[in-house]
Amino acid sequence: MLTVTFAMLQHIVMFFLIVAVVQLLKRRGVFDDSHQPVFDHLVTEFALPAIVFGMLTTNVIRTDWILPILIVNIAVIITMVMARAACRAFTLPPAATGTVVILSAWGSTYTVGAPVLATVFGTASEELALGNALGTFGFALPFFTLGIIVAGYFGLAERGERFFLPAFLKDFFCSPVFLAFWLGIVVSLLLTVFNLPGEAVFDDVFVEFFVVIQHALNLLVWIALGLLLRPVHVRTFLPLLALVAIVNLFVLPGLVFAMGSVAGLPLMERQVAVILAAMPSGAIAAVIADRYGCDGKLAAAIVIGTYLVSLVTLPAIVFLGM
Repeated sequence: MLTVTFAMLQHIVMFFLIVAVVQLLKRRGVFDDSHQPVFDHLVTEFALPAIVFGMLTTNVIRTDWILPILIVNIAVIITMVMARAACRAFTLPPAATGTVVILSAWGSTYTVGAPVLATVFGTASEELALGNALGTFGFALPFFTLGIIVAGYFGLAERGERFFLPAFLKDFFCSPVFLAFWLGIVVSLLLTVFNLPGEAVFDDVFVEFFVVIQHALNLLVWIALGLLLRPVHVRTFLPLLALVAIVNLFVLPGLVFAMGSVAGLPLMERQVAVILAAMPSGAIAAVIADRYGCDGKLAAAIVIGTYLVSLVTLPAIVFLGM
């Protein structure tokens, strides 16, 4: 339990340091609000497409991993519906609703999840390999598709514009993230299913490139989050933080655990799926919320809040799961 807390604390401290430096530079005039769209676009138009392509071409789905991936996807959709219902009960505006929905359903499986799994199970473990597959196909890719559509829907509603799905999908299908998605699938099939020559070259040249991009993504996302961060009204913020924390840190892993138990998942697969489902809200989700017109400032504050809460909840879930 202490090792998990320490692994999380390392990443959260780095995250807070970068956010604090960005806030300091903003006070000194190095950054201002005009830089926010620049970093949002760097994340969504450059770093994310590279990550999506890298995920698809370097992760392989085993047939016995399909069920836990399906369970995670179903749990995410149920969580979104529950968060939407809660937002209606609170009569939240569209921008806040979109933010709460996507932050409730998708966590930091990439930033926090992989280091935690490596700490718990080892860097060469089957659990980490499953975690990478679940993180890619159970959380990341659904978010980069369904999550972006949800953010776009509520962002347009906030501006009083009608959400016309065909027009939105037309723009989305031409976006770098979606093009990287299909290109990654094609390359993955060519290298694995059809066994075309070049896999060794691909591994030698591109895998290291993706490692560099992954580190760059963290930095870009954390800078974007630091630029988004503003003082918040405690009375309005705390209820929304509580809502996201309950749904994201308790309900989502609880659903994964319950469905995994009913479906008869092996203990190892259930443990990994529950741990990933218990991650704090994703920093990337906050950037996406701002990029597509939802409440990015609220998203930044909620992400930081769930990171702090998860320092208690995640080690407890890992301990109970062991």
